[in-house]
Amino acid sequence: MSILNLGKFAQCLGIYKKHCDRTFWTQNELPKFYFANLLTRRIRLAVQSPEMIYEVCRRIQEKDYYYKANATNICGIQFLPGTGSEEFSEQLTETDAELFKELVYLNWSEQDLEKKGISYNALSGWLGTLLPQKFIPVTSNHFRHTISYLFDLDHKIYPQSDFEFFLDAQKYFFLTKKRLKEFNLDSLYLKEIAEYIKISYPKSVVKKEYEEHDWNWLTNDFHLFVYREVLGLDVQMKAFDFELPEKYRACDLLNCYEKPEVLNIYVP
Repeated sequence: MSILNLGKFAQCLGIYKKHCDRTFWTQNELPKFYFANLLTRRIRLAVQSPEMIYEVCRRIQEKDYYYKANATNICGIQFLPGTGSEEFSEQLTETDAELFKELVYLNWSEQDLEKKGISYNALSGWLGTLLPQKFIPVTSNHFRHTISYLFDLDHKIYPQSDFEFFLDAQKYFFLTKKRLKEFNLDSLYLKEIAEYIKISYPKSVVKKEYEEHDWNWLTNDFHLFVYREVLGLDVQMKAFDFELPEKYRACDLLNCYEKPEVLNIYVP
């Protein structure tokens, strides 16, 4: 496996932190952290029945989490019916809830995941929240652009099947998360997450640090930032319309980076 290009990573992380401090990026992306913290406080996979897990997840997926429609940058969580666009949202099934519970102790394989009723993108969003030590949310195939860029892969992962991408992307996102955890990123989302939890659960202990599911979604958020703001890509990009935004062009981040093809897949 290729290693993370630390030069690109450090440069992108610096831009990411500045952008979050100076724009509405974090305000727009908070819903996924609200979703993750609400879900993890209501679901206990080890003790709840599949029927109860499904019912709780069914209710949580219908919440809007302050969703705001926008022509290009869509807020919310796209795979959830309550936040995503009608085109991309996916209804969780009872079979999915059964799978969530089985995966707590299962050394899984592709065959085990065939019973899923949702895409691998959506599955990683749920599993990366409910089982954050084993999975991480890679909620779009478009993240192969950011993986290729940060790990100098030269697009070698492009021909992969959905399962192969799901499997490999997990590894690359976990490596990214490991590096992100070396830095203090509390200023990005921690205060807002803590306030949301306090409103939802007034008697709960004040949240003072990120939990593992928060780091998972921070990793997702970092890759999303690289995709949109560093590589200059978006769901409405035109074929070969590939140019680094003016505000970041001086960083020369796209040296030798090829122009990606347009995919009919949503961006989280």
